[in-house]
Amino acid sequence: MAKCYILASISNVLQHQMQDVELVSNIMLSLKEMFGEQGRSARREIMRQIYNTKMAEGTSVREHCLRMISHMNILEVLGADIDGESQADMILQSLPKSFKEFRLNYNMNKKIYTLSELMNELVAAEGIFGTSIVDANMAEASTSHPNSKEEEDGLRQARW
Repeated sequence: MAKCYILASISNVLQHQMQDVELVSNIMLSLKEMFGEQGRSARREIMRQIYNTKMAEGTSVREHCLRMISHMNILEVLGADIDGESQADMILQSLPKSFKEFRLNYNMNKKIYTLSELMNELVAAEGIFGTSIVDANMAEASTSHPNSKEEEDGLRQARW
């Protein structure tokens, strides 16, 4: 029965080549020899995308997590075997500095989440810390770089 499914899912040319092969394992081995290199280069490309994906400050953590999970699902389909803990670490490493406390808590408490649980926790953290992180960053930026001479004078007087 498995042989029928495999033959039905491949091109007519390959069906003709494989119809006389008795064992399903031999069909799979032959297909892997023919197309294995394509899968390898596709895995490398998806891994490159994962490592180069960084969430921009102020964007949706849910959308970012969904993009990362999608990349990891493609890797799995292509035959990569990455354990759940490493997948979570990849997502955490791609987050901006505003999630520093979340990462610290995750590591200190040795949390283990599925990817969907991690995404939900990150969304909750974004809801709790999101506005205060953005406000704090904006306040820091405005006090460290005065925009006008009046602001600069006001800061000097406040320091004295």
